[in-house]
Amino acid sequence: MIRLKLSIFILAISIFQFGCGRKKSANPDPQIETPIQTEIANIFTDSVAVVQSNKFFELEQSMEDIQKEVEMLRNKVMDYEYKPPDSDYTKQLKALIDNPPPAHKISLKNGSIIEGTIEKDKVEYLLVNTEVGLLTLNKSEILGIEDLILPTPELVFIGHGQEEAFESFRLFSGKVMNQGNRRGDFVRVIYSLWGENTQLLGSDSTFIEGSQIIYRSGIVTDSVLEPNQSAQFSLKVAVPDSISVTYVTRDVRWEMFD
Repeated sequence: MIRLKLSIFILAISIFQFGCGRKKSANPDPQIETPIQTEIANIFTDSVAVVQSNKFFELEQSMEDIQKEVEMLRNKVMDYEYKPPDSDYTKQLKALIDNPPPAHKISLKNGSIIEGTIEKDKVEYLLVNTEVGLLTLNKSEILGIEDLILPTPELVFIGHGQEEAFESFRLFSGKVMNQGNRRGDFVRVIYSLWGENTQLLGSDSTFIEGSQIIYRSGIVTDSVLEPNQSAQFSLKVAVPDSISVTYVTRDVRWEMFD
């Protein structure tokens, strides 16, 4: 009985070894390729090359990069919307006074352009105040100078003028002068009479007796005042002599046309 069991065990081991010996290797030699495998590999390689050489669109950024940029923009917009306004107008005004805008644009022969305000105009050089400080420019190097701030008229009264009281009106006369560097057009003078409780009693205006000019539109006027010129005016303001006038205000206004 024991011999029979031993014989069966030996026979089973023999059959197992014989079957394993005929089994193909699980790791064939990678250097050995069949013709079919080579053809399939070539077809696959060509297909990949075609796909890679004809890309429909090449992404320069990934979706993660785009999402990060969108999030950054959203945060900036939220900061802008909820940022409290700067209401310190005193600081803003002080900054404007301390750093006024440039008045001149200076072109140099080397192609450079300097914006600033001419502080001194000497025979051989200019002293220009810029954002980086004072610059000294030789006039031999300057190609041209352009005014950035347009000239404006500046009309003022000369003296206090004269005032005469009549039964039904008051007569005011005097002179105004243009201290600016541009012509003033349609210059007129306004006088207002006020009562004790800042009540307006009467007001009127008149054009000055200035120079005559004809505009391109064909309009003719003699109420023009050139720079450094002066002109007279005379104005009646209707107010009864019985009304007490506490104080008088006056103003001069003008227009600007080419």
